[in-house]
Amino acid sequence: MVGIGAQDDFAYAESFVNGTGTTFTMLWSDSFSSWNHFRVTSNSSVVLLDRAGEQVGNRPGRFDAGGISDQLDGLG
Repeated sequence: MVGIGAQDDFAYAESFVNGTGTTFTMLWSDSFSSWNHFRVTSNSSVVLLDRAGEQVGNRPGRFDAGGISDQLDGLG
C-alpha cells in the first residue's frame, strides 16, 4: 500500500504521517499530476491497481482498511 500526498505542503505531509501512525509508504508530489493520473477527486481516496498496474477500483472518501486488505488479497 502506498499513499500519495499532494495537498498543502511537504511539512504537512510529514505531520500527517507522524500524527496518524501511518505504517504504509507515503510519497509526496508537489503537484496534482499523480492524483490527476489516477482520477483522484478528493482526500481521502483509494485507488486499487492490479499487478499489471491496471486500475481495478477507485473510491473517494473514507475507507475500511480491513476491506481494502481483503480486496488486495483477492487480486492475488
